[in-house]
Amino acid sequence: MKNLFSRHLITLLMALLLISLACNTLTGSSPAGDSPTDPDEQKWISEVEKDYGPGPFDLPDTKAGLSNLSSYTASLTITFDGIRDGNAENWSKMYTMLATNNPLARQWTIEKSSSTSTPESVFMAEMAGLDYERRGEEACIATAVQEGNLLADRFELAELLHYVIGAEPAGSETVNDIAADHYTFDQRALDEEGLSESAGELWVASEGGYLVRYMLTRKAKAEYFGEGIEGTLTLDYELTQPNQALTIVLPEDCPPGLVDAPMLPDAANVENIGGMLSYHTSSNLTDAVAFYQEQLPTFGWQPEGNPVVSSTSTLLSYTRDDGNMRIFISPNDTGAEVRIVVSKPSPSQ
Repeated sequence: MKNLFSRHLITLLMALLLISLACNTLTGSSPAGDSPTDPDEQKWISEVEKDYGPGPFDLPDTKAGLSNLSSYTASLTITFDGIRDGNAENWSKMYTMLATNNPLARQWTIEKSSSTSTPESVFMAEMAGLDYERRGEEACIATAVQEGNLLADRFELAELLHYVIGAEPAGSETVNDIAADHYTFDQRALDEEGLSESAGELWVASEGGYLVRYMLTRKAKAEYFGEGIEGTLTLDYELTQPNQALTIVLPEDCPPGLVDAPMLPDAANVENIGGMLSYHTSSNLTDAVAFYQEQLPTFGWQPEGNPVVSSTSTLLSYTRDDGNMRIFISPNDTGAEVRIVVSKPSPSQ
């Protein structure tokens, strides 16, 4: 039995159930939900259940099995070749994603090109509590990850693929060095009969049940794409390197990660964002300076010159192989404010 129904079939089934309930109330027959006894009703329901593809394989969740992988690389290319309002239109979008689940981290690159606009590129990453983004040649920015709003939960390439219900077996083979089961399908398996002419293939890992490859060519007109648009849309998805070590590399101009530095025991109003940590303490300026002069060498930081003292603050400078640290300590009415800025090492270091 197919386990997924199109919206128009669900509406029709609900109407039949309401009619059946009304009849049962009047006649005292079996309650709604019992197996139908009328042969014609049995036949109609059977036909409805076969409204998808003719094959035995269903893929209702295109993300199935991914959470069980420790890491993987996925790519998706979407292209369109057609007409919009009588004019030729061609565009493509190429997505690449690196994913690790322990520790949880993601990297996405998106390349867009079109016959009617200039190319665009986007870099995004999520790791060690920060979201990074760089659009085109703009500067890379970093923001703290919001609790319950992980990019890893909101952006998964496999989610851009259409479910498949009723695909037909086409043998087994090795794809991307992964043993996989091969299936084929058409517009019926997409619930698009009468809306598109589609041809697709997919490969599912024999062990793990995750998509290894998914290819779809869909031809349609305005009834599917929207007013004034017709053409061919293609999707090509691949998963590679399952459970292999992956390294996420940020662009050179991205800010450092969250600052890993000691804080005074009574630190309050703590803010830790890309490359900067700030907090308030009830300790006075002298004690705060002494704390960092004692603690930082134990973390491998070496002082760079003497403290710079002014009427409003004290600046401490430290260096380490992986970067530079500047600590600004300013007195206030309740103690002191501490601001720590970490930067990447300069090319000459």
